[in-house]
Amino acid sequence: MGIPLYGQNKQGGSIDDHLINSKNVWSFDRPPMVLDDGVLGGAQKVADGTAQDVCLHSYPAGKGSPYALQLAASYNGTQAIDGPSVASTGMNYEGDEANNEGFQWAHSYPGCKGIDGVDSFEIGVQGFYAKLSFSIEDVSVSDDCAFGFRLKSQASNAALDNYTDVACLNNISGNINVESILNNASTVSTDTTDNWGDGEAHTVEVRISKAGVGSYRLDGRAVTTSPTADVTFDTGDVFTPFMFFLHSSAASCDIILQELETGLLDADGNPPR
Repeated sequence: MGIPLYGQNKQGGSIDDHLINSKNVWSFDRPPMVLDDGVLGGAQKVADGTAQDVCLHSYPAGKGSPYALQLAASYNGTQAIDGPSVASTGMNYEGDEANNEGFQWAHSYPGCKGIDGVDSFEIGVQGFYAKLSFSIEDVSVSDDCAFGFRLKSQASNAALDNYTDVACLNNISGNINVESILNNASTVSTDTTDNWGDGEAHTVEVRISKAGVGSYRLDGRAVTTSPTADVTFDTGDVFTPFMFFLHSSAASCDIILQELETGLLDADGNPPR
């Protein structure tokens, strides 16, 4: 694209990435503003860690996207920790060190319009993807540590298996599985045979084609073992990226989020360069 003024090559490249390539990247390099969603159409209250209460985690826009990052986060289990904690490499979304407690978040707030191609993606319009880079200090403490897409319209649920439509990679105590749910059927789980070691950082990626077919990647490559029949979602369903985490014991594991990327796939089914 044309660069209007001398010396703006760098800015022009940034515009090209966002407006033409349809790619957004956020780094968890600053703490968010945390606001209880009770203020939306009701009375504001202080975020107090009540199980399944939703809080908005608002991160300012950075160099990777013109949009600020907003997460509809909720508490898995009643907690004393109201938001993520600061780490040198990102933001720690572990929550309380208690069995069956943790955090989950959806990129788009349930019921709102959302931003097409950024936090809201419709099956049948264009293929889309999401990547999340994060580290886990002690994988034995993760009961569910899932990232991928779920139906945008659904409210926060205490159990991952209770969502009606899901495509994700789920790290359970270091064992990485593909997990999918279609039209409220039972969860289908496939062991990728890939593993996550203590202290490691990885990038998990889920792609959904225009036709609604899910596929899965780890650190930029296809997972070692994929489902024999990939899930195919219904045309017209709208999805949003999400993460879901639960402790398997009352110990520390440090789930440190480093970078989130979302966007649209090209005609060959690949993300923008």
